[in-house]
Amino acid sequence: MRFFRAVVCAALFAIVLATGCGQGSREEQGTEATETSSPVSESQARQETTLENETAPAPGDEIADGEVTEAPFTAAPEMSGGSEGAADSIQEVRFGKHEGYERAVIGFGSRGAPASQVPSWSLSSPTGEGYARITFPNLDGASETEGVLGGSILDNFYVVRAPGGGVFVDIFATGAFQYRVVELSAPGRLVVDYRPASVSLDFPIPAQAERTVLFQPRAGEAIASPLRLSGYSRNFEGSNIIVLSDPGGNVLSRGTALSNDWAETWGYFETLLEFAPFEGEATLRVGSRSPRDGSFEGVEVPVGYAGGQG
Repeated sequence: MRFFRAVVCAALFAIVLATGCGQGSREEQGTEATETSSPVSESQARQETTLENETAPAPGDEIADGEVTEAPFTAAPEMSGGSEGAADSIQEVRFGKHEGYERAVIGFGSRGAPASQVPSWSLSSPTGEGYARITFPNLDGASETEGVLGGSILDNFYVVRAPGGGVFVDIFATGAFQYRVVELSAPGRLVVDYRPASVSLDFPIPAQAERTVLFQPRAGEAIASPLRLSGYSRNFEGSNIIVLSDPGGNVLSRGTALSNDWAETWGYFETLLEFAPFEGEATLRVGSRSPRDGSFEGVEVPVGYAGGQG
């Protein structure tokens, strides 16, 4: 019996020793795996979380009857939504590429912090035009006022002081498009997706320069007197010089227009210009004089004469 007990004790001791060694080996292996794995920085973690939040499933998707379905693209000339008083500014405009479409995301702020909801907005996308204008009547300013989006269809954007109050955002495209708009909350973001359309634009893109964008008239348009000009700029003190010259370089008319802002956002301007009849192709210049050498800086578009009165 003593011999049997001794054998049993020896066997139990061997089992305990093997188990302890196995646990120690696994602990060492776990520690080694942790030490050799690739670290993820805090900024990368935030970026990955943001991307997950924006692609699963919210931006560009709607939830209906408990199921996630993609919102349809449209060519509707107008659309609106949002909540009044939800924000006071635009904090950022981001760009993203997806299969078959491109995305602009407008983020909002309220008293210096991210807004939880999307403010009141209305979108206008005139038929045949290469831009969408989103007006926010209750916003006062923006942290970003312009930028190049650099997509194959989404080109660039401007944040402009609206003539009736608030601001509007113009998002330009490189060609004809359909769009869809989705609101996201916590934080409040407005998602605008552009998808190329297989048609041609009816009107040329507004002329753009470093500090001037001319909406009316367009390049190649036939004009009549008085001519209504409109656009926006960031020229010094909001002053915009307007010069219409005939084919020989002689000045047909000259004027100025003041923008409603230039320091905080792009400023909107609109004015009338009267001129005498001319023949051939004239040149319309809108911009400012360089503080360095006095040379013209702005947009320059060719125009024809429509005859009669506008």
